[in-house]
Amino acid sequence: MRDYEFIVVFRSDMDDQARDELVDRVIGMIPLPEGSEEPKIDRWGRRQLAYPINKQTEGYYVYAETAMVPEEIAEMERNLTYIDEVLRHLVVRKDA
Repeated sequence: MRDYEFIVVFRSDMDDQARDELVDRVIGMIPLPEGSEEPKIDRWGRRQLAYPINKQTEGYYVYAETAMVPEEIAEMERNLTYIDEVLRHLVVRKDA
């Protein structure tokens, strides 16, 4: 079990309710070890993208910090690629 940072960029043209449901669904996909705490989630909100992605110039950023099961991260990332509203995602192991 290691600590990771997880950032997801969603399409910014979704309505608030649909976006909140999608954020909850994506956060629920995080492979948490048994008995671990809930992830610390920080919604950064709408921000300008550095370059257009799928004709989108803005994205809705969500940051999560938690312990994850390393063997299951690849499966989570693969499942994120099937969600059209997710523009980009990044999982990074935190330094000790």
